[in-house]
Amino acid sequence: MKTNLLTKFTLLVLLTLVPTACAGLQTTPEPRSPLRVEFTQSWGDYTLLVAQEQGFFEKYGVEVEPVYYDVFSDTYPDLAAGQIDGALIAVGDVINVNRNAPMKVVAVQDNGGDNAVVVGPNIDSISDLKGKTIGMVIGSQYEMTVVEMLQSAGMTLSDVTIVVIDPKDALTALSSGQVQAAFTWEPFLSDTLSNGYKIIYPHEQRHLFPDLIVFSKSIVDERPEDVRAFLKAWFQAAEYRSQRTGQTRDVAARYLGVSAEKIRPDDNLRVYDINDNKALFNIETANSIYSITKITSDYLISSGIMAEQIDPLELLDPAYLP
Repeated sequence: MKTNLLTKFTLLVLLTLVPTACAGLQTTPEPRSPLRVEFTQSWGDYTLLVAQEQGFFEKYGVEVEPVYYDVFSDTYPDLAAGQIDGALIAVGDVINVNRNAPMKVVAVQDNGGDNAVVVGPNIDSISDLKGKTIGMVIGSQYEMTVVEMLQSAGMTLSDVTIVVIDPKDALTALSSGQVQAAFTWEPFLSDTLSNGYKIIYPHEQRHLFPDLIVFSKSIVDERPEDVRAFLKAWFQAAEYRSQRTGQTRDVAARYLGVSAEKIRPDDNLRVYDINDNKALFNIETANSIYSITKITSDYLISSGIMAEQIDPLELLDPAYLP
């Protein structure tokens, strides 16, 4: 009888210890690294900062690290190399990066705001630019504006000298005499105009360069739920900031370490919401993001910047929209 009791006791102890031992062998999942997403000095990009500050990313269960770039073009090699996971950039920039590393566009951020070619008071017409120097971003869709401007006056790029300048340096390049015309966008466009320069082209804004939310394809494949959570938080932030211009400016100023007066709202920029995105991703509409992508791709091919047409259906993916 004692032997049977001892056997039962021993068995009970063993059954108690087995789950504990197995639990000890279980590995704790490694925490996922934050999604590192680029932003620049752009009124539309500050949606990212609002989402972070208001805790919307945390609410939907995704950790995000905003990564600031003072020079927007520095984003592209880092995105291609995987130094950052996502970015807020225009369609032509995405196409260029996609040549080196597969990308996925998951949403349209905003309409890109106003951009223009700006000249000094001594330039009265486009034809006056013949033999002059124009500063612009080279090797991207932004060349379209300068090419179209010259064509409207019966000119080509061979009639002018082109130098590379960052849009944020337009005022410096013009005032120093380095260039006689410069392509730029907000908020640098307003800076240039307030210093006595003027827009020579285009006379009416067409917003051909919407800003997109793009992630590396590997991130989208490996972390689809994080991408969905990111977009849920993003669109909540877009709605939140739509009636809080002053608060958005203050958030951006804190992140950038400048006074709020340095952050100027862009009244001509339209930040897109979820309904806008559903319309833009409707392939049947004339102004869809698919048609804009094709126009941009065609230009980049015609100018020799890229050799092959991209497949918009492969690059653009609305499946992660909330």
